[in-house]
Amino acid sequence: MSIRFTLHEGGKVLLDLPLSGKEWQPEVREIVMKELKDSEADLDSLSEICDFFSNKKRLQMVNHMIRDCENSATFTDLLKVAVNPKYVSDLVNRAPKRELVVKDKNGYSVSPIGVGSFLLLSIAIKKLLRNGDSVNSDDKSFEEE
Repeated sequence: MSIRFTLHEGGKVLLDLPLSGKEWQPEVREIVMKELKDSEADLDSLSEICDFFSNKKRLQMVNHMIRDCENSATFTDLLKVAVNPKYVSDLVNRAPKRELVVKDKNGYSVSPIGVGSFLLLSIAIKKLLRNGDSVNSDDKSFEEE
């Protein structure tokens, strides 16, 4: 049994993909190749999201907002994590057009896309890394290229 990436919307499965290329059925391979080709047209958005989450202070503040503040926080809450007010303003100013973090009259909040992106980057990657040795020993297809 291999590790799979599965994405649901309610009861509907949007994507169910084994991470081992050897396990991709022809129709799955076709979907993956189509999605990768389509994503090339919007690499700027992916790059902006990766850039946003490449900063440790921003990661700490988003983590704090999701974990401790039900996805939103006041300036004062964030200052406890960021220590410097400049980092708090950077949180919104560096958020890409997708508005991963937004500011309103009540403070700062992480958007649903921001939550999803953060959880994929933090929890999903952590799980992959934790199980990576067994995955890599079972699947050498990545070495063939």
